[in-house]
Amino acid sequence: MSVTRILVVGLLLSGLSGGWPAPATSQLAALSAQEAPFDLSGFRDDADVALARWAFDRFDQAELELPALSLSFHDERAACEGHVGYYRSGAPASIDICGFNWDRFLVTPKKTILHELAHAWAHQTLDTETRNRFLDLRGLDTWQDKSVSWEKQGIEHAAEVIAWGLMDEDLFLTSIGETDAVLLAEAFVLLTGRESLR
Repeated sequence: MSVTRILVVGLLLSGLSGGWPAPATSQLAALSAQEAPFDLSGFRDDADVALARWAFDRFDQAELELPALSLSFHDERAACEGHVGYYRSGAPASIDICGFNWDRFLVTPKKTILHELAHAWAHQTLDTETRNRFLDLRGLDTWQDKSVSWEKQGIEHAAEVIAWGLMDEDLFLTSIGETDAVLLAEAFVLLTGRESLR
């Protein structure tokens, strides 16, 4: 696995910030993932770097290639539309992680970053046929439709399944209906063509 080319801009590149201190450059250099540029200017501290490194490593281990993206951490949830995480497609895609001002290695922050990165991976990778097969497997009618509740959208099920498959500890999914481990593992293979890391 090759080392990522990292695009570091803003406060991390210049070391000049009007807010949080920049993490050590050596820690950023150690941050590895796939061959894609990442904008890491939205990191607040070394704990953000450590969580991102852990998440990118989980995608590396599963050989799931992420697209170019911008990743930012925020104290408040406004940047995440009131949620703890928010993905926006684009070139590059952007991910905001919000409100985790305590231990970043509790289950919720870890699951959140995996879930949002899974959205970026799915947007880049999944074709219509795979999405339709996944909808059939999960008994869903739509991939993404804002008029349908969160737990009935295939895009959210997919992100939850990927997060479950990459997690390094027990993760109980209560928001997407059927969460039997055998069925989740089957769904992970359908999406990725690979076995989960569990």
